[in-house]
Amino acid sequence: MITRHHHTSLFVTDLERSIAFYCGALGFELLNKEFDRGGDFMDQVCNHPGTRHDLALVALGDFVIELIVPLAPADQLSDVDPRDHGIARIGFEVEEIEATVEALRAKGVQFMSEVATLPLTVKHYPGGKAVFFKDPDGIVLELQQPPVPGRLT
Repeated sequence: MITRHHHTSLFVTDLERSIAFYCGALGFELLNKEFDRGGDFMDQVCNHPGTRHDLALVALGDFVIELIVPLAPADQLSDVDPRDHGIARIGFEVEEIEATVEALRAKGVQFMSEVATLPLTVKHYPGGKAVFFKDPDGIVLELQQPPVPGRLT
């Protein structure tokens, strides 16, 4: 059975730019990177002969994101394909959301709005604060400051 989250994979268009964003702006640690990865394993696991990727693993504590630049074949999916399904966003918990927003703005991160606070009358996340922003490829990320740190509601 499933025992824990292992990683989340994101298709990106520029590996070095994404590493700089996730590690430089957001504070992730670069675990490793590999260029032009392909071969029998990739063909089998992706179920697509000739699959090749550039990739990197970045971590924030035990949360790992795999950044993938599809190289081949030409019809390999990427995040620039219009889709109406898939990952909507990745959320990160913070202790002081306004201070975090200001620190990230100083690093060039642009937010999609100002910090919003949920009314106490809602069932999901009452009194919590949140704000969305995008990585360099337009993948939506979210900062959340829950009313009780570490507690999902």
